[in-house]
Amino acid sequence: MKFKLSLMVMLFALSVNAFAGFVAPPIATTTTTSNTDTENRAYAGLVWSLKDKMSFIPDLTLGFRSLRVKSSNSVSGGDISARIKLNNGIAFDSTRLSYIGGDRDLLGDIGIGYSKTNASFLGTLAVQGPYLKIGSDYELTNHQFVPYLEVLTLDKPNKVNRR
Repeated sequence: MKFKLSLMVMLFALSVNAFAGFVAPPIATTTTTSNTDTENRAYAGLVWSLKDKMSFIPDLTLGFRSLRVKSSNSVSGGDISARIKLNNGIAFDSTRLSYIGGDRDLLGDIGIGYSKTNASFLGTLAVQGPYLKIGSDYELTNHQFVPYLEVLTLDKPNKVNRR
């Protein structure tokens, strides 16, 4: 037993001396971390209601969008906007607050708002790409959908590079 223990200690000492000058090469690893940017943009747009018949004179929309864009191209954030009627004089029409989610190429909007023109709270749902949004408001008071087409000054969110 004593001989086995002495032999193990000696082998250990030899192995330590043998590897004393040896340095293991670094192991190559590739770790990519997700990078996130916040993108804030003010915008303007023209909105055509698709309700009964499409008007030739659109409404004006002014808004502000704040998004968190990840290097994986996923996007989330919020949008606040106001619409101004241009037909029969300039007048405030409605306002909306929406959550935005999706990826850089295609965004979904879901939110709430209030229409002063129709004296109704709104639910709103839309799909948005670069410079274009199509969606519908649902007027809670009148129980009706009001689809719309909107041309915006908003391009798709900027690409975020991985670190």
